[in-house]
Amino acid sequence: MATPVKHTLQPLHAPPAKAASLPVKQVIAGEERRRSYRVLLRVRASIHVALQGKPVSFETVTLSVSNHGALVVLSQSLPCDTRLVLEHSGTKERVACKVARIAREMPEGFHIPLEFDSPAPNFWRIAFPPSDWRPPDDL
Repeated sequence: MATPVKHTLQPLHAPPAKAASLPVKQVIAGEERRRSYRVLLRVRASIHVALQGKPVSFETVTLSVSNHGALVVLSQSLPCDTRLVLEHSGTKERVACKVARIAREMPEGFHIPLEFDSPAPNFWRIAFPPSDWRPPDDL
């Protein structure tokens, strides 16, 4: 006679055992941690920076923007924490910022996250969603 196999069923919604030991900060979804919404928007801009003591300017384009900065594409990488000035090509307005994290190399160039020294909600000349806005559940 065959020995019956014991099955233990767990609910589908149960978190993995390791999730309980993770800090709450890591469990929160990306948008929940953000200070402001990112909007996918291509804007031409210039980056003005001193490299090895010499002023250099680069033409760039944004991939996404927020009240607190942007993600730009550049042909070369810039070190994390590099101080620079970002100039909006359409308005010629300038804002001081820094490279927020290490750039990611992609086929079109380096994706460089920039963080403004202070929030600049009007820099991009667009209306961002209100801070309490949430996308509909049916998307």
